[in-house]
Amino acid sequence: DYNKDIRAALDNAFLREAMDKFATAYPTGRANAFREYDVAALIAKVAEVKDQGLARLDALFAQFKAEAEKRGVHVHLAKDAAEANALVTRIGKEAGCRTVVKSKSMTAEETLLNHTLEAEGFEVTETDLGEWIIQLRHEGPSHMVMPAIHLSRYQVADLFSQVTRQTQPTDIQRLVKVARRELRPKYAAADMGISGANFAIAETGTIGIVTNEGNARLVSTLPRVHVVLTGIDKLCATLEDALHILRVLPKNATGQAITSYVTWITGANPCAAAPNGTKEMHIIFLDNGRSA
Repeated sequence: DYNKDIRAALDNAFLREAMDKFATAYPTGRANAFREYDVAALIAKVAEVKDQGLARLDALFAQFKAEAEKRGVHVHLAKDAAEANALVTRIGKEAGCRTVVKSKSMTAEETLLNHTLEAEGFEVTETDLGEWIIQLRHEGPSHMVMPAIHLSRYQVADLFSQVTRQTQPTDIQRLVKVARRELRPKYAAADMGISGANFAIAETGTIGIVTNEGNARLVSTLPRVHVVLTGIDKLCATLEDALHILRVLPKNATGQAITSYVTWITGANPCAAAPNGTKEMHIIFLDNGRSA
C-alpha cells in the first residue's frame, strides 16, 4: 500500500509541480528571514535550550503540572497514542460533549485522534483551512506546514461546490471566504476545542501556540472544554527559553519573521459557555517513545 501511495504521488503532475515550486521558493524565503541574524548562534542556543530540557523532562513535567493545576487546569501524561486518544474520549464523554472543533495539531495526526473520536460518536471539524480541505476529502496531510499543497484551487473549488451545494469560484480569496462562512458557526456551536501546543512553560504552567490563521484562538476560546494534546518534548523551563525557540521556528518553518498569531494561555480562563463560567481545560502530554 505504501509503495502504491508513493507511485501515485510521483505520477501526480500537479503535486510534483507544486512541490518543485516550494522547494525553489522555500530556501530563498528562509535565507531572507535569517539574513540579519547569526544563524549558527541562534541554532546553538535552541539546541542548548532543548538539550537542557530533555535532560530533565521529569522535573519539568512535575513543575508544569503543579503550576497548571494551581490555575485550575487538569494535566495528564499518556504513555502512547492509544492512551492519549482514550483520555480525550473520556474527557469529552464525561463533560457531555458531542461536537468538537480542532486546531491544527501534528501530535493529533500522530495518534490518529480523529479516527478514534469519530468512532466514538463525536462530530469533529478541522478548522485549519488546509486540514479542513483534506478532512473533507478523507485524506491525510501531504506536508507538515501546508497539508493541502497537493491540491489545486480548481480541485478545492469543486470540493467547496459539493459541500455548499452551490457553484464556487476558483478565486482563492473567495474560496477562503467560503471556508470562513462555513466554519464560523462550528466554533460557536462546539462543546469541545482541541489544539496542539508549540511550547509548554514549566515555571508558569503556560502553553504557547504559533499559528497563521487565528483558528487556534477561536478553538481555545469559545468552547466550554479545551483539550491540549502535545508532545512531552515541548516542555521548556521558562518563557525566555520559549522565546529563543520562537525566534527560529517561524523563520525556519515558513520563512516568516514571525507568524500572524502567537498565543499564550495560562490557566482555565473565564468562559460564558461553561456552566460555572470557567472553562474546563485539560493538557495531555504524549510520550509515545519520546522519553526513550
